[in-house]
Amino acid sequence: MKKKSIKILDCTLRDGGYLNNWSFGYKTICSIINNLSLCGIDYIECGFLKEDLYNRDKTFFSNILELEKIIIPHQNQKYTLMVNFGEYDIKNFSKCENKNIKIRVAFKKHNQKEAINYISKLKSLDWDVFVNPMSTNTYQSSELKNLILDLNVIKPYGVSIVDTLGNMYEKDVVEMFNSIDEVLDKDISLGFHSHNSLQLSFANTKAFLNQNIDRDLVIDSCLYGMGRGAGNLCTELIIKYLNDLYKSKYEILPVLKSIDFDLKPIYQNSPWGYSTPYYIAALYGCHPNYANYLVKYNFTDEQINKILLQIPKEEKISFNLDLIEKIAENFR
Repeated sequence: MKKKSIKILDCTLRDGGYLNNWSFGYKTICSIINNLSLCGIDYIECGFLKEDLYNRDKTFFSNILELEKIIIPHQNQKYTLMVNFGEYDIKNFSKCENKNIKIRVAFKKHNQKEAINYISKLKSLDWDVFVNPMSTNTYQSSELKNLILDLNVIKPYGVSIVDTLGNMYEKDVVEMFNSIDEVLDKDISLGFHSHNSLQLSFANTKAFLNQNIDRDLVIDSCLYGMGRGAGNLCTELIIKYLNDLYKSKYEILPVLKSIDFDLKPIYQNSPWGYSTPYYIAALYGCHPNYANYLVKYNFTDEQINKILLQIPKEEKISFNLDLIEKIAENFR
């Protein structure tokens, strides 16, 4: 199969943080980074860049120097930090002095124009940037093509298909992959970030990898599938798959050690994984936070189904607390 490379980006410390308010604890943060590095994971996402006071027990960073203090023992490892567009002023960035750290910028469709300008400014400061358009499968074909053409001018390090709602099937992944690949500059990597709401993260990732093209691919995953609601693609599953079918050389034991000692204690307090409320949210293309809200207040699956049916199409993709409270009140 013709490909330049397949890389894994583990985002446990960032995406998994939705479960524990990013309060992993300093010792656990260092342990996870160390074990992922020993495993040979290509990119370790260490958290978010946010305009907030730094707390070393959390995976929020107010500047790059705070991350560098943690990652010093692993000089050659590659890392990423994510910015949710609108949460971190471009003025907080100086010129990139550590090419082992890359920035990922996530944005909603209605912020696309401003986000592209933000990414362009990051590039001018010599940062390698991954672009994560949220809910990528909600873009119309023409919208997606125009986005990719704009990004080709900037030439980011990578662009990802982001299944925010967890409602993509294998055929959807293949269709979107081919649509993007047809237009995207061949020197830009293509990534995939999945959610397991329909128990399809692994199947969808295999479909993504099966495309016979000459381009760098980047797969997002989390240890033990840690992530909000139904969770994400399991790092331990995908690295075994790549070792067996693509002759990768990831070490399995450090990952298992991290799951045992770092992740399972968190799971005991804040479990994640497949559940019918998140399945229902994916079924109707609703943001998983709607399901999370309804689970918190002990609504039955039947009630959740009826409530989510009442969310207007234009409100499904982004979580609207006032709206869900108003609709849910009729079912209390």
